[in-house]
Amino acid sequence: MAGRISTPPKWVSAWFIFTTIIVCWDASYCFLRPRSMVGGDLSWIWYPYNMVPYGAIDLIYGFPTLESGHGFTNAQALMNIIEAILNLEYLYLRHTSPRTIRNAQTQVAKSRPAYHPQAPLVGFAASIMTAAKTLLYFLQEYYGGWSMVKHNSTADLIRYYIIPNGVWVVMPTIISIVLGRFIARRLLSDTASEIAYLEWQASLAKSDKPTTSPLTSEPSSNQTMVVSEAGKSQAANQSSAAKSFPAPSLGAALPLTFTPSDMPALIVGSNRLAASRAFAMLEAGARVTIVSNNSLEEAHAEVKHRVEKNEVRYDQRQVETYAGWKKYIEAEGYSLICVTDTLIGTAGQRSRSAIESIYQAAKDLHVPINISDHPQLSTYSFPSVHRFVKADGTPSHLQIAVSTNRQGCRLSSRLKREIVTRLPSSVGAAVDNVGRLRLRARARSAGKTVSEDDPDTPLNNPVEQLDTPSILSGVSKQLGSVEGGDEQLRRMRWVHQMSEYYSFDALARMTEQEMDKAFTTWGQGPEADVPMLPQHEGQSGQVAKKGRIFLIGSGPGHPGLLTLAAHHVLRSATLILSDKLVPSEILALIPPTTELHIAKKFPGNNEGAQNELMIQALEGARRGETVVRLKQGDPFVYGRGGEEVLYFREHGFESTVIPGVTSVIAGPEMVGIPVTQRGVAESMVLCTGVGRAGKAVSLPGYVKPRTLVVLMGVARIGNIVSVLCDTESKGRDGMAYPGHLPIAVIERASSPDQRVIVSTLKHIEEAIKSVEERPPGMMVIGWSVLALEGKGRVDVLDGVDEAEVVDGWMGESRWKIREGLEEGWGQYLAGLGV
Repeated sequence: MAGRISTPPKWVSAWFIFTTIIVCWDASYCFLRPRSMVGGDLSWIWYPYNMVPYGAIDLIYGFPTLESGHGFTNAQALMNIIEAILNLEYLYLRHTSPRTIRNAQTQVAKSRPAYHPQAPLVGFAASIMTAAKTLLYFLQEYYGGWSMVKHNSTADLIRYYIIPNGVWVVMPTIISIVLGRFIARRLLSDTASEIAYLEWQASLAKSDKPTTSPLTSEPSSNQTMVVSEAGKSQAANQSSAAKSFPAPSLGAALPLTFTPSDMPALIVGSNRLAASRAFAMLEAGARVTIVSNNSLEEAHAEVKHRVEKNEVRYDQRQVETYAGWKKYIEAEGYSLICVTDTLIGTAGQRSRSAIESIYQAAKDLHVPINISDHPQLSTYSFPSVHRFVKADGTPSHLQIAVSTNRQGCRLSSRLKREIVTRLPSSVGAAVDNVGRLRLRARARSAGKTVSEDDPDTPLNNPVEQLDTPSILSGVSKQLGSVEGGDEQLRRMRWVHQMSEYYSFDALARMTEQEMDKAFTTWGQGPEADVPMLPQHEGQSGQVAKKGRIFLIGSGPGHPGLLTLAAHHVLRSATLILSDKLVPSEILALIPPTTELHIAKKFPGNNEGAQNELMIQALEGARRGETVVRLKQGDPFVYGRGGEEVLYFREHGFESTVIPGVTSVIAGPEMVGIPVTQRGVAESMVLCTGVGRAGKAVSLPGYVKPRTLVVLMGVARIGNIVSVLCDTESKGRDGMAYPGHLPIAVIERASSPDQRVIVSTLKHIEEAIKSVEERPPGMMVIGWSVLALEGKGRVDVLDGVDEAEVVDGWMGESRWKIREGLEEGWGQYLAGLGV
């Protein structure tokens, strides 16, 4: 079963329970003689024995041996007690968690398997003892001339002596074999590694030293609701707080993209599957050898074709033993092995012993091996793969692989088809173009490199703004300067953001000239160098009679929340200039014949990109085009729409503003948070987390019956929380916020991949660091965050215990994450067909 360590079968435990009861009953009969025998005051307890009576069948249990002081009966009874102790120890070890890794403070301990690895060894010893003790019972009769039982008839001897005692020989022997084989298999498996890893995870939760490994901070994403590891707050005077990390859920595979370029790979078999595996390895650049018991003439046609083209090497040889395979693999230095002549039901199927020989040889040499139709003897598996092609039909670098972890190979092919059909045909070309963008960015780095994999330095982090002046009269010109060493970081972040925000079609269409232009820092230099269009000849309020300019808000993200007016203009415009945050689903509504430009707001170049778009819009309007400046949310809610209205008016064009559904209200509503609620929040304050040129802004102070909505700034959440909660902070106008105050970070509101992270101000930064950023995001801070969750809390303003309210809301968790749209919304928006 996925996520569990292998354990002995439960029927073994059932036998141990049964035999423990019987042997204890038998031992007490022996020790309590004669009270337990016929005529004794306790004889009713052993009624089945005395009904026969058994003391008359086997005299060793009867009065003669008792009166003669024969010690064998009580000696065997004592062995019964030892046997029962071992049985109970097995049951304890088999069905309880190791005490050494119990920890009631974390959920890590709760996920421990109810199993000790010593259990099979104890059970094996107990079953051997039972069988040996009972055999001794038979042997003492045999060598004693059957003196204690020979007086019985044959029927009574079989019914009351041989069958009952024979059961206690046969069953323990069977269990000894079962547990013995189990122990032997586990000695060759990785149970010890699994247990050690679980114990290591538990030790992390109990350690006083925080770990710095980025691998242990990755969250699990197997379910829709992800809850943080439970844990109590550490005392304020502790030098370091214990961290809790996700417990691994065993049973998953380790998805990797293996690049065996110029590495020797071995395929065992020459059938059709071998040909398919060879083609896949050749595309990955491996040097392929096919070894088979059969001659090349008997091989599949495609295999013969590959050999004739010198694409693969063919080696006919018969290797059956472990030593033979180990010598062959080691001599050739193979880095990867695939066995294909093991398909069930095919001619020439390799024997089980031969399969186990090659598997053990590969495993001992640490060479990954896949054996077809034998997943238990494979260290890797082949997923269902699709490689996308470019417009000219040549293969792209994009491959989609789907694995069901050996639970349904046919189903993985269906899932792959579903994924492929839902992606645009241009996605392969888009990936290749992003690859070329990365190469161009690195080529301009002058020897400097930037890590794209470090989770502690995401490419969306803020950077210093360039000193590009605004072309709007009256706007502050001095912003900042750029250090030469930051250029590579800016370019790589620009590639990252293009990958995130540009549509696949837009990425696929990019030419090399457009790629180079994307890295050109627009508008650097002194104010005198800023390109300015000639002033319109008329007065500033005079409207040109040629083109038109529309400022359109695209809403929070989903096309279903786009206004009818905005949709109509998008379909009829001739030039569209879009901000980079506008989702691709909105851009997909634009006719393919319409000219589309996306803002080059790479990190540090916001002002330059804004200037460029305003000039492009003005030039288009002067050509007589219908120009759309497309913005996320609403044009006047931190969308710089006001600057553009004034700029266009200054140059003779009066723009038309079409409002958009602002995420200030829609974002919280999409996740069930009211910005105002009677008994919880009487007012709402909106502010931004990022000021002009990336500078900090003054944030409002804490007022309990008020909701604070912060747009942008999630990348700076650590600084924002510090300003809000630090009693000495000068960046806040008013009281400090309590650390237990609820906060929600809402990302990509109304999109299919919408995500909300709810926590408290004290823990929200850690929660954000535990997942990958998914911009654009916003923050909702205040008691309204929890007002409608579950049964609801609309009495926060009535003097209730705030700590009790938060504990009831979060439980033992420090944060919660909800993925995707609420079911009703998702079904409705999907039904709109947009």
